[in-house]
This record gives sequence, C-alpha cells and structure tokens, in this order.
Amino acid sequence: MSKENRLTDIIRQRMDRAGGSLPFEQFMQAALYEPGLGYYDTKTVFGEKGDFVTASELGPWLSLAMADLIYNAWQQMDEPNDWVLIEQGSGSGQQLAALLDILDQLSMHPPVMVISVEHCAQLRERQSQLYAERHLDVRLVASLDEIEASEHVIYYSNELPDAFPVSCFHYKDGDFYERSVGLQEDVFCWIDAEQPMQQKPDIAPELIEAWPESYKSEWNPALSGWQRQLSGIIKSGFIFTVDYGYSHQEYYRQARVEGSLLAHIGQSATDDVLVLPGSRDITAHVDFTALVQAGRESDLMPLVWMSQGGWLAQSPSVQSLIQSLAAQNDAVSMHLLAHAKRMLMPFGMGEVFKLLVQSKGIDAKTPDYLQQFDHLDVL
Repeated sequence: MSKENRLTDIIRQRMDRAGGSLPFEQFMQAALYEPGLGYYDTKTVFGEKGDFVTASELGPWLSLAMADLIYNAWQQMDEPNDWVLIEQGSGSGQQLAALLDILDQLSMHPPVMVISVEHCAQLRERQSQLYAERHLDVRLVASLDEIEASEHVIYYSNELPDAFPVSCFHYKDGDFYERSVGLQEDVFCWIDAEQPMQQKPDIAPELIEAWPESYKSEWNPALSGWQRQLSGIIKSGFIFTVDYGYSHQEYYRQARVEGSLLAHIGQSATDDVLVLPGSRDITAHVDFTALVQAGRESDLMPLVWMSQGGWLAQSPSVQSLIQSLAAQNDAVSMHLLAHAKRMLMPFGMGEVFKLLVQSKGIDAKTPDYLQQFDHLDVL
C-alpha cells in the first residue's frame, strides 16, 4: 500500500471516530505533517524536480536582500558579538547556506549560534547533509520549543505561515458555518456544519456586510501561537517574515468568494486540495493584518510591510549584482537576471509576496533605504 493510501486510511479512521467528518484544519495538518506519511515528510518538495520553486531556488536574490536586512538589524542592536541567527522552515537549506556565505563577506561579527528550525524529519536530514558538505555549523531543531530565550536574536522565515493549517468557513444565511471534510462515495468532500460556529473568525463587519449570500474563505488560528513562541525566545531582536498574502481588507474583499486555498503538484497549482492527501502541498495566503495584530499582542512591534519587489529593488546588494550582471551580458548573467525579474516584477512574485519586519526589546527603526516603500499603514 502506498504512503498516500495509508494516510488516507488514517484520516478515514479519524473521521469515523469523530462522527463522519474532520475540521479542515485537522485534515490539512495530517496531509502535510503526519509523521512518515505527510507531504513534507515524503515528497521531493523544492526545486525543479519538486512541486514548486521557492525564491531561494531562483538565484542569490533573496539571500542578498536578507543579508542587507540582517546587517542593518545587527547595526541597530549596537553590533553585538553574541547575536543569534534563526531560520524557520528552511526546506532544502539552500537559502541559509547561501546567506551564511554572504554574511561571512560582510564586516560584521559572525553569529555565535545559527539555528535551523524544521518540523519534518526528511528535510532536517537533507539540511544536515548540506551543512556538513559546506562545513557550516548549524544547530538543527524540530520546533521553536527547543530553543532557549536569548538577547540579540535575528530570526527570519520564507514561505512559512502559508503552510500553517487553516480553518475554513462558509458564510451563508447571515452566519458562519465551519467547513469540514467528509466522505461521499469513498471520495473526500466538503461538508458544512449544521449549526453556526460558536467561535467565529475575527473579520471586520464592514467587509462581511459587502459579501454575497454565499462566501467561502479561511483564517489562520496558528498565527497567534507562532508569534507568542517567537516572543518567548527573543528577548531582543528582529523578525523578518517573507510570504505571499494580503492586508485584511484585500484578503476578505467582496470578489474573493472562494478564499485562497491552493494545492501545488507537479509545478502546477490547483484549487482541489482534498484529493489524495499527502500527494500535494496545500497552502493559503497570509492575512498580514492578523499577523501584525498577533505580533503586537506578544510585544512584537511592526516596522515595515512592503512588497517583495520593492524590497529587493531597493536592497543595495541586489542593486550591485544586477548592475554587474547587466555589464557582463553573457548567458549565465542573462539567466540570473531573468530570475531577478521574476522575483521583482508585479506579474511574477514581486507584488503578491510581502516582507514584514518586526522588532522586540530595542528602539528599532525602518532601514533608510526602505522607508518610502513601507505600506504598514494599510494594515
């Protein structure tokens, strides 16, 4: 029996015990993270042979821009010798390895500890091999709970909260009904709860009033817990979050009647997220307004929210490499510049991907080169 079929049987057994259906949040948790069977534990996820390509597989651009942010953060922390670098959800580990190479070339004290937080055992093993080959001293942990609280912490993630399991709702007859997953003729299907939800998502009333009669979407209950965990291990420092998403107003706009749930398989996206759990990635866009609010409640202060395209275009290291490659005008340079265009332009990843900068415990400010591109006020 294939791993996907074994996972399907496990989900069916849980449905039976729960009375015939499971909240989508539990279905997504199993589909992505069931030990030894979930998508991230069994599939070749990243790169040209995987189901999708992340920014870290498109050249050095994200690592260069992140290095600029980290250098600025280190300076704002008064250039400590005892700072800690944490990456969560590193995937293949390529981005962290590239970033450490870039930081090694800057006039800054190296971190006293580098930590990679990766939930999936398969990906931790891949990272371990890569870091050993590159002679990089990286501590690998499975969760934030394994990290002790420290001063002078710089933390970053790329495409992390979009993979947190989400809860789904159907707004109809003037109320919210939770969407669960059940079985119909031996196929997973959507099921609306019979009774309205007791704990409803926190969505602005003026947005709800504009919705059509039938409106489906989701919200991410894991954001608050994640921000609390980060605040618990960061006594002072910075948090950089890169992911695709919207402001609250854009996320729940009138025309977005089916939410943002997507599955990724074979380099293609599909809205059929229930087929053969474990065979495909499942994601939802990030409500950055909710993320910022969750951060504030945990003493994480927002500094910047802006498009990835604007951030990369203004990063000094990115500008320098683009100018150098344009002057070379060879095949390799053109290939790298094509990747840069994909990451910077609005029709590629430049607009839907965002950068959120937060700080804790220090009198921090927005980097000078990003100030005029900050859109934090719209959240």
